Amino acid sequence: MKFKISALIIGLMTVVSSCDDLSIINYDMDFATAALTIDATSASDTSYVLESGMIDPKDEMEKNGVSADIVKKATIKSVTINLVNPSTGNFNWAKSAKVSIMAEGQPVTEVASVTEIGPELTMIEITGIDLELTEYIKGGMFNFKLEATNDEPIPVDHEVTITTTFNVEI
Repeated sequence: MKFKISALIIGLMTVVSSCDDLSIINYDMDFATAALTIDATSASDTSYVLESGMIDPKDEMEKNGVSADIVKKATIKSVTINLVNPSTGNFNWAKSAKVSIMAEGQPVTEVASVTEIGPELTMIEITGIDLELTEYIKGGMFNFKLEATNDEPIPVDHEVTITTTFNVEI
């Protein structure tokens, strides 16, 4: 009986170890949050280009108990733009928004965009992206760029955060 169980275990280990694409862990992870301020303006049709501070993917992964060095694949699944301040504000002034990721040695890559923003929103969530960004996660530091256009005046500065969700395979 011990021989049969040992043979079964050895057989399973052989099959599992021969699969290069086998992921031990595959999960969605809320990744980096970047803070940005969109300045007030009395003009309509103003374009903003804002860059977040640098984000260290290794630190972000370690917060989730994972080493970035062992990531096989990282795919961005969603981007959320949250209004932080003013607390009574909304995105009624927003006409469009585009979020890109930037890193040294990598091309600037658009990860999400929206051209129709509903009324009274305090959060814009863009889902279903499925864009592979493994090299940005395994590489060095990266940051986000937000390009936004308003179609009405913005009476006060608006503080927003950009949060991403990645599917990570290890």
